[in-house]
Amino acid sequence: MNSNLFSSGVIKEHYDPFRNMADVEAIEQIPLEERVKRWDFALNLLDGCRDDPNRIALHITHNGNIDGEVKTWTFAELERRSIQCANLLRASGLGADDVVAVITPTVPGLFATMIGGLLAVRLFPINWMLDAHALSDLMQRAEVKLVIALGPTPGFSIWENVNAAIQGLEKPPQVLTLHEAFSPPAAHDLLTQAEKHAGDRLTFDRPTANRNTVACYVHSGGTTGHPKIVKILHGGMVYRQWAANNGLAFTRHDVVLSDTPLFHIGGLLVRGLVSTANANTAIIPSIFGARDKTYMANYWRYIERFGITQVSGVPTTLSVLAKNPPTTENISSLRPYFATGSTAMAPAIQERLTQITGAQVMQSYGLTENTSHVTLDPRDGEVRTRCSGIRVPYMKIRIVKMKEGGEIERECAVDEIGMLLVGGPGVAGGYLDASQNKGAFLDNGFFVTGDLGSLDSDGYLRISGRQKDLIIRGGHNIEPGLIEEALMQSPSVAIAAAVGKPDTHAGELPIAYVELHPGAKISAEELLAFATERIPERPAVPKEIVILEKLPLTSVGKPMKHVLQMDAAKREFESALKTLACEWSLDIVNTGGSGLAMTVHLKNASPTDRSDAEKILSAYSTPYEIE
Repeated sequence: MNSNLFSSGVIKEHYDPFRNMADVEAIEQIPLEERVKRWDFALNLLDGCRDDPNRIALHITHNGNIDGEVKTWTFAELERRSIQCANLLRASGLGADDVVAVITPTVPGLFATMIGGLLAVRLFPINWMLDAHALSDLMQRAEVKLVIALGPTPGFSIWENVNAAIQGLEKPPQVLTLHEAFSPPAAHDLLTQAEKHAGDRLTFDRPTANRNTVACYVHSGGTTGHPKIVKILHGGMVYRQWAANNGLAFTRHDVVLSDTPLFHIGGLLVRGLVSTANANTAIIPSIFGARDKTYMANYWRYIERFGITQVSGVPTTLSVLAKNPPTTENISSLRPYFATGSTAMAPAIQERLTQITGAQVMQSYGLTENTSHVTLDPRDGEVRTRCSGIRVPYMKIRIVKMKEGGEIERECAVDEIGMLLVGGPGVAGGYLDASQNKGAFLDNGFFVTGDLGSLDSDGYLRISGRQKDLIIRGGHNIEPGLIEEALMQSPSVAIAAAVGKPDTHAGELPIAYVELHPGAKISAEELLAFATERIPERPAVPKEIVILEKLPLTSVGKPMKHVLQMDAAKREFESALKTLACEWSLDIVNTGGSGLAMTVHLKNASPTDRSDAEKILSAYSTPYEIE
């Protein structure tokens, strides 16, 4: 066992209790600098590989076929391949600050690529579902010198999009490929070329990173044609490992599912590389991840087969699992808690998952600009519905009222809704475009999230809305502007506005409202087909387009999105409540930002009617009352 695992890294076997804010404050009595002695996340990853070199690091199955062939990588193999990749990148003439884009779903080689990249260069994982135009834009702004992408693979257009993207660049980067485990490598395969390089040592000088060393880039959103590029620091990544371990009690004995993409911060760290740094065995069930229906149908069998201990997921995944419980599968290996990748999920789903697994569902709040988690439900304490937990140790939260110019006016009282600011060791190093930092990354170390929320007397965070108007579909951030721009390309459309409508499965689904030019003749179905062809990512395609004679507008001619959000919610809930036997009426109000609250009035209702209404409404995350 590598002694540095304890003296310099993060892993340990015992974690302080995490039950309430008193426990958080007790943990904070010891400075974080005394708990973490080294702030180089890449070295923590090597420590994880060296803890037990002969242990299995990766189990890989072919697209959810749990009864088929299982390929494996040991930690020794993962370390060797990672070091080879690092040496190859440097031998290619790249320096520590040169940017390497990684555009691929989860394949075994991705883990070696990420570790090797963090050792040698500045990594930039990019959403592989983006089209060529969006990829080209990100590459150009980040000044990408090399691209590592999934080679030609059935079911994916990544290779074609990458090649189209680099054609439009003034200085096209070199391209290397990765391949899925059950297919032969394509030309210019990274791992094949890396085999020519040393795997037992780095062949270049590499100073130990400090807290403020930029480790990689991660882009915000992921479905916009012009997302912000965030500078993720080694210090933030190491802290995230420590915080995840403290909050979720990770140990080297854990076995985790790697079914979420590594291009967003949650997948990259909390459900990705943190596991490797902790010497956890990771299971790669499918190149399609949780989008693979075969894998999801076999989900509980995966837990039984591999002894999975830690699971997490976005509401989309958890909703599927809640509706398809285990039958004969033995899932006793699961820890008594697991985390969601989103804020306040529907209470009905939360309760159902607890019933079928015996594990407490822990909700959280996080964002890319904070290297993931800000708050988390206490694993050993109370979990409150429609809340997002309490702040993790050493993080800071402020709820403030802000002036129109972006200045802080005052601190909010308990339970008072205001702008959420976060500070502490997780806050990123700002945006790559420094001009975007103004009004976002403040001089006092806080980040203005753009989200509206409140803190109760026990420190639990409740998110009431998103000032930024993002649509969050199953954990994926969708910029409304992407949908609106596509619709505005139609000569028939005068004004377009996209909002989220409540959904029991994904939390929110995009819906678009349009106002046509006078005399224009086009149907909602035709507009949807038109927009679908011009939206670069499938999750951003609206589920419905509503044509209005006049869109509600502000005094300066902008769509009143809070009105449209209420209309979208009303349409959804009126449809859902049609099955009630009694008479009813519905009131929906905006609570600030995009936050909604609902009151359902029942007339001459029996206890069964009230129970039916409760069952319908509890499947959504929207707060409600029944009168």
